[in-house]
Amino acid sequence: MKLLQIFASLPRLLRTLCDVGFLRLQSRARLELRRRLDRLLPPYFFTWLATTSNDVEFCTSYLHCLEITNSYGSPCSFQLPKSITFSFLNQSRELFWPIRWNDKHWPRLWQFHLHYFDWAREWLEIALLTSRWPQESSSLALLIDLWIFSNPFGRGDGWHSYTLSLRIRNWVWLFRCVPQLATSIRVQSLWHQLCWLESHPESCYGGNHWLENLLAIAIGSLQFSGSRAEAMHHRSLLLLNQELISQVLPDGGHEERSAVYHLLILDRLVELACVLISIRGSAPDWLRHTIKDMASWVSVVRLEGGILPRFNDSAEDAAPPLDEVLAFAHSYLTGSTLDDSVDSFPRSPLRRKLLSSAIDSVRPSSPISNLQPTYHFGISDLPDTGWTFLRPGYGWELAFKSGVPCPSHLPAHVHSDQLSFELIQNGHFVFSEAGTSVYDNCSQRAFERSGSAHNQLQLGVPNASSGEVDWFEPVEVWGSFRAGRKSQPRLREFGSLPNGGCFVSGAHDGFDPIGATHNRRIEILDVGINCLSLTVIDTVITNNLLHLRQWWHLAPDLHRSYLKDLRFEFSEVGQIQGDWSTTTFAHGFGNRVSRHSFCLHGVLLPGEHCLRVHLPVVSTNPSLSV
Repeated sequence: MKLLQIFASLPRLLRTLCDVGFLRLQSRARLELRRRLDRLLPPYFFTWLATTSNDVEFCTSYLHCLEITNSYGSPCSFQLPKSITFSFLNQSRELFWPIRWNDKHWPRLWQFHLHYFDWAREWLEIALLTSRWPQESSSLALLIDLWIFSNPFGRGDGWHSYTLSLRIRNWVWLFRCVPQLATSIRVQSLWHQLCWLESHPESCYGGNHWLENLLAIAIGSLQFSGSRAEAMHHRSLLLLNQELISQVLPDGGHEERSAVYHLLILDRLVELACVLISIRGSAPDWLRHTIKDMASWVSVVRLEGGILPRFNDSAEDAAPPLDEVLAFAHSYLTGSTLDDSVDSFPRSPLRRKLLSSAIDSVRPSSPISNLQPTYHFGISDLPDTGWTFLRPGYGWELAFKSGVPCPSHLPAHVHSDQLSFELIQNGHFVFSEAGTSVYDNCSQRAFERSGSAHNQLQLGVPNASSGEVDWFEPVEVWGSFRAGRKSQPRLREFGSLPNGGCFVSGAHDGFDPIGATHNRRIEILDVGINCLSLTVIDTVITNNLLHLRQWWHLAPDLHRSYLKDLRFEFSEVGQIQGDWSTTTFAHGFGNRVSRHSFCLHGVLLPGEHCLRVHLPVVSTNPSLSV
């Protein structure tokens, strides 16, 4: 049976590999081969390679503006704790001293977070904000030293290119804010990590990982003087410019089409720009224009309350808050003078210090238009990202996905959510995707990436042997981060209706292999302060007998009675039924709650069919809560 499953999955694997392409597969094979060979060599061999350049020195005079001058407590007190508790992904673990950095029983993403040292940046932010270091930070210096001595060169997840990228930036902030932490051993380790990252980049994968690599090298190499550091910095900026040209879409969105990863990249780019201005006196024009384009994209997708559309991977806690990143970019682009009383500036004290240093060093010669959060009334379309937003007024917003799902070679964060939608009122979801709560290869990950986790229509083929239905995914997601076949858009339309409403519609080729086509049109009418009229029209043309199901996922705080006035018309009388089920809504990694989901399902005979669903939507008020 297992052998049959392997053979059955071979076509899917081949479709996945074909989209990755020969050159990228060759590069990935070389990277994996090098990693295996690295494990056969003694760690001191790599230490010798990283120290062959004798002119490299840590520049102690840079970024003095970040230094903490007055604070209570110290991260350099060398107090030895019995244990320390870390909380990542909604999971807490008490680690006893000396802590382990790698454990096969931990979820790998949790272990990655331990190596990121983002928790150390959180301690730093608290110290900058309150002038008081948190109690657990008293062991920070010991933790840095323990990491160095417990993670030999090139061994374990601490030397994975992605964990390196995040930790390098975090150590830079720590060493600049607390110069006492920058001992010769720690600075030497920072340099070794930079050298390893430069020689083990994730360029074969592309996407946000490759950008994180380049941004870490660009910021980290700036902290050192010497010919090798200068060459490393120059090369990283050159490659970063090339990658941004390739990865940032004409409408300003990132090619992976995940709002969360877009925010992460934008945040890093502004950090780099501030550091470049503070140390070198200027940032390149291409960097500033990319920040502007990406920030403009964020201002379009921003939903009321600063929330994000949940298309593709969208863990709420995977990036800084939208308004924080947008304020960071806005302040940098406009050269605004920071004022604690103004809400349009970032709340993070580290970001404020970076901005102060950059603005004091040089003011932009041509301030860019205001990017503060605004409510976009009407229709906003991002044609390259493939997202359309209907904003008819009174706080109502509808987000619709109908474009290219992801780059063909990079499906890691894609979901099968073509022609899905989300409805929001005054910053509160009415209908919403399941979101993202896990990256492990498990049934929950499979569900969250599947069509059944989204507000969309699915088509399925009856399985004669099992008697069940094989639901066909327009984006053939599988594993944790893979996808085979990826549908492409056939139609994207939007506009106003004669009676004062608005509409959006789309179609794709994802059902071609089963002899069917699907077109979805959504109309909004009769908009008021507490209500609107929502109509969803799904038209299917099929050459074969197929099964159909249409999902309506309510927000977690809404009761089933919210859909009591739902009405539908179908071309085949009596062939459609409706059932309720309990599904999940993710508030972040490891944080899921139950919610009600309604499914219309039936059978389609060969021919053309139209399922028209009409729902008068009212404001989400307490009387409708669970």
